[in-house]
Amino acid sequence: MANAIPFQLITPLSVKFDGEAELVIAVGTEGEVGILPSHAPYLTALRPGVLRANVHEAGGATRRLELALSEGFMQALPGKVTILADAALDRDEIDIAQARADLAAAQEEQKAAGGDLYAQRRALVKIDYANARLAVAGV
Repeated sequence: MANAIPFQLITPLSVKFDGEAELVIAVGTEGEVGILPSHAPYLTALRPGVLRANVHEAGGATRRLELALSEGFMQALPGKVTILADAALDRDEIDIAQARADLAAAQEEQKAAGGDLYAQRRALVKIDYANARLAVAGV
């Protein structure tokens, strides 16, 4: 289709999505980035956040795909978008109690990090991923 681009989302455990998308929005290191068909070549590291994409289904209908995405990478070429991520969870895969516990633990880690910038960064990554899971779960 002229208004769609092949899109793959791959984690170490599975191919989470392999199809066509009209729009892919992910959280890059410099903020959210939206990719449309015929996008200029682009490569970015991804921060944890909510991945949103308008994807085509088998019947030709378009649906909104929302996943809690961990760190990873996104490559956009004029004819294809590929995301490699450590984890990508949809609403049904998210344990809300665990996400809340992870968020509280990461916030404590951040407080305990003091002036250790590396420890603060790692805690922030955990906070962002927990918040993304809660957002996708609708909490």
